[in-house]
Amino acid sequence: MASGEVITVGTWEERGTTMGPVLSALDRLRRCDRRGAVRASFLTLLAVGGRSVEVDEVFDTVHRLGIVQPTRVVVVRVIGRKEPRLDARVGVHLQSRGERCLGIDDVALEVGGPLTDHLDSLVEPLTLPDLPVVVWCRERLPPARSRLIDLADHLVVDTTAAGGRDRLPALARLHQRTPVVDFAWLRLQPLRQALGAWVRRPAFRPLLDQLDATTVSGPDVDRALLGAWLGDRLAATTVVEGPTTDQPSLTLTGKGLRLEVAARSGAVVTTLEQPGRDAWRGQTAAPPAHTEELLAQALLHLQPDPVYTRTLAIAASPPPILEDRGG
Repeated sequence: MASGEVITVGTWEERGTTMGPVLSALDRLRRCDRRGAVRASFLTLLAVGGRSVEVDEVFDTVHRLGIVQPTRVVVVRVIGRKEPRLDARVGVHLQSRGERCLGIDDVALEVGGPLTDHLDSLVEPLTLPDLPVVVWCRERLPPARSRLIDLADHLVVDTTAAGGRDRLPALARLHQRTPVVDFAWLRLQPLRQALGAWVRRPAFRPLLDQLDATTVSGPDVDRALLGAWLGDRLAATTVVEGPTTDQPSLTLTGKGLRLEVAARSGAVVTTLEQPGRDAWRGQTAAPPAHTEELLAQALLHLQPDPVYTRTLAIAASPPPILEDRGG
């Protein structure tokens, strides 16, 4: 088996089942191949969504994560509340890691009827003891009353897909209960890093005192997060919300100085204009981050992020931020 290759030891599935047969099948399949006994256990990942969630797509995405590959992946697909229903599928796989062969468990649950009110009791027996449990909310934020959150050590969300800017207050409340990693925040990392690189330059720091306004443009969620972040980090400047655009950008201005950092077609482009000097322009590669890359980043950064925590709190309850209406 080539390094990194995933092979299937065995599968089981049953419609209209209960959790007893699911757990029995999982245990039986895990004992089918002794190579799977060498387990560098990492975490349990619970991916939760509705009818639009493609189960195999989730498994394929997770299997490509390399060193952050969870030991067990449970995909819960909620299909409605009309009639009780539990369909299940179990797969046990092996993945080579150099001279070792590691076991990976996949469990897919399709749940309907009253069972949807008790997802925590369904999935808790599937979590690996004494290991982190990460709940990945694929489509929307979980309700604040969801008991599934009580199982989670961390939540992974995408505010952009979960309803956008209007969901930031709900996300801030969830974050107070369980640490959150947001794909929307991770997508802004190249832009934030590019600005940080300039701000840390000794020659540029005196220019910060000349700033009087900062404009943020881009998608709605990006503007909210960038505006909150910059308003906190550059407290002496006024944050202005620019137009809604496909890609985020930020512009710092004051006394003839203009510094723009913008995401443009797979790159971050930085432009600096100063009185009496030629304009400077540079760019760094920043290809769009796909779901697989964002999930890998999230699982590698489960420790607290105080900058994001403060940014989210400000964005969820923003101070007055001016809006640039043009003209």
